[in-house]
Amino acid sequence: ARLATTNPPLSPVAWCTAVTGRNPGQHGIVDFISRRPDSYLPDLSLAAPGQGRSQPVRRARAFWDYGAEARVPMVILSCPVTFPPEPVNGRMLAGMGTPDLLGTQGTFAFYTTEKEAVTTDTGGEVFVVEPSDTMQLELLGPYKAGLTGKAERMKLPFQVRVSRDRAEATVSILDREFSLAAGEWSDWADIEFRVGPFRRMRGLTRFHLAGLRPHLKLYVSPISLDPRDPWFPVSYPRNYSARLAAEVGLFPTRGMPFDTWALNEGRISDDAFLDQAEDLLDRQTRLLLHELRRSDQGVLFGYFEYPDVIQHLYWRFRDPRHPRCSTNAPERLRNAIPECYRRMDRVLGQVMDELQDGDTLIVLSDHGFTGFRRAVHLNSWLHRRGLLSFRGRDDREGLPLFENVDWASTRAYALGFTGIHLNLRGREPHGIVTPGLEADALRRAIADSLKALEDPVEHQPVFSSVWLREEVFHGDHSEHAPDIVVGTNAGWRVSWQTALGAAPGAVIEDNDRPWSGDHMVDPALVPGVLFCNRSMTVAEPALADIAPTVLGLMGFPPGRLQAEGLDGRPLF
Repeated sequence: ARLATTNPPLSPVAWCTAVTGRNPGQHGIVDFISRRPDSYLPDLSLAAPGQGRSQPVRRARAFWDYGAEARVPMVILSCPVTFPPEPVNGRMLAGMGTPDLLGTQGTFAFYTTEKEAVTTDTGGEVFVVEPSDTMQLELLGPYKAGLTGKAERMKLPFQVRVSRDRAEATVSILDREFSLAAGEWSDWADIEFRVGPFRRMRGLTRFHLAGLRPHLKLYVSPISLDPRDPWFPVSYPRNYSARLAAEVGLFPTRGMPFDTWALNEGRISDDAFLDQAEDLLDRQTRLLLHELRRSDQGVLFGYFEYPDVIQHLYWRFRDPRHPRCSTNAPERLRNAIPECYRRMDRVLGQVMDELQDGDTLIVLSDHGFTGFRRAVHLNSWLHRRGLLSFRGRDDREGLPLFENVDWASTRAYALGFTGIHLNLRGREPHGIVTPGLEADALRRAIADSLKALEDPVEHQPVFSSVWLREEVFHGDHSEHAPDIVVGTNAGWRVSWQTALGAAPGAVIEDNDRPWSGDHMVDPALVPGVLFCNRSMTVAEPALADIAPTVLGLMGFPPGRLQAEGLDGRPLF
């Protein structure tokens, strides 16, 4: 069946609705990036910093929070927005939102002898090194307080030796050596940074020799916390990740383990990315089957990001109008999406082989997919309409993080992927728009203008739908949501630059990156799918129905579900 997704149809928003049974206005996750209440700076919605540690960001109970009350055991594997891991009546491995060892969502390192390799891209750190047969390099770790009290990066030395025939390079780090030909990945490398005399931070990474002739190109994947000894908990109980690693083998702990930005920024090849993605799928499959085989009751949740990232990066081969489409591409790339589904079908077959009589199987995707050919710069559009101003008289472009915005003459701005905020007096630090009639009239005028916006190249409407905040979000936790919510047509998407507060010169331009498929569009265009081994009584299921369905299977009666105020209803 088709499964109605959330508005907006972003993964953290959608999965929080699926596991809580509530709309984003009740659970509080409205975008990947939200507006800080005390500034115009962005906050990542996946985890909130607290007093030296992250705090949960979801503001509604998930179905597993009812497990202890119902005496139902839970195993939750890699569900998005579960960092820090939550106490459950069972076991939880944290998912999307779990940082790498640097505290980011995934920062790679790239070492090269090519002097023109440094760019303004932001997915990783690029180091240009002097060519030599033997190179002494450093892997940069997190910051720590130095002897003077000033924060400084921890460093781990490693060596790269190039063979005489330049056929391979050998990476030596700590007590491990990896000999790699061009295009090969290493096994997991143990990483260790000394924080003090008796403290160390342990991580895992993989090396990929992206090239050797004429230039060395060595890619180092973002450093995951070592599940055997994580610096901070990545599971509940804390030792659960170590037990899994001992029983099933090593696995990355960062919440988004696929190196999409490395491919998007040209640091690794398509073949290298697909090799890594298939390896990660195999590891995640082993984790799920391991838990399924040792569980004979309760609820088991397993999340696979693999179909999502494959469609993000390989939709270009399904859309002949995409700037990066190539009909001459190797078959592996052209068939990456169909092959992805064949692999997931095999995983599903393995799961079904393990089911016992009476088990309920629910298979779902939180959204569908469509093409992303054209990027829409909302802040640039606002600037051209006189609603967002820059300080410099000659400034025609807005810098990231609103660096050169003149807030005293700015009435609206865009942040995140889902819409536009008013510069509201009493809410924003330098607000100038008066709440009430003025704000309402401005919202409606902006919404009407967006609905009429046409792409000058494709001569089609950019937006399928535009909503006011109250038409989308219902509940006590929508304070960070945009005042105007946008839903683009298939082929268009709000730009990366908009998400971080920038305003490039153009309003709409080609998306020429491999990241060519997306779901951040009008949700009506990208429904998910739902399969179940039981007959459903609801004709048009929605994501919000998943949690009530699970709670019903756990024994909670309809009256209790109604009393909880859930937006969804049981599917059977």
